[in-house]
Amino acid sequence: MSPEEIEVEMARIQRLREVLVRRESELRFMMDDIQLCKDIMSLKQELRQIVAVPEKEKNKKHRQREEELILKIHKLVQKRDFLVDDAEVERLREQEEDKEMAEFLRLKLMPLEQKLKVTQPAKQTFEKKKS
Repeated sequence: MSPEEIEVEMARIQRLREVLVRRESELRFMMDDIQLCKDIMSLKQELRQIVAVPEKEKNKKHRQREEELILKIHKLVQKRDFLVDDAEVERLREQEEDKEMAEFLRLKLMPLEQKLKVTQPAKQTFEKKKS
């Protein structure tokens, strides 16, 4: 293997590593998103139960809990919004990195492919002469 081929192979391995790290990040985002949604749904369910109680029957404890739930839901929704925005920024950054890497590989592979095209016919000619 030539130094150029080793360099290209190293670049491909690095690219694969980056893809795997990105996938891990996506899966972590999805897990966080799912957990936030579950938490929000649970709090909303509890809030629905309190809201279903007629106003005449609500005591101070009900009203306080209702306010607490609304605040908690609001905070979780804000946290989820931030998470979604962050994921979008990350996606755009990764797109830009992908373009840069594709250009880098194209520039690296073109000379190597041309070199291989030149050396392969010579190898084939040499192998034919050996037979």
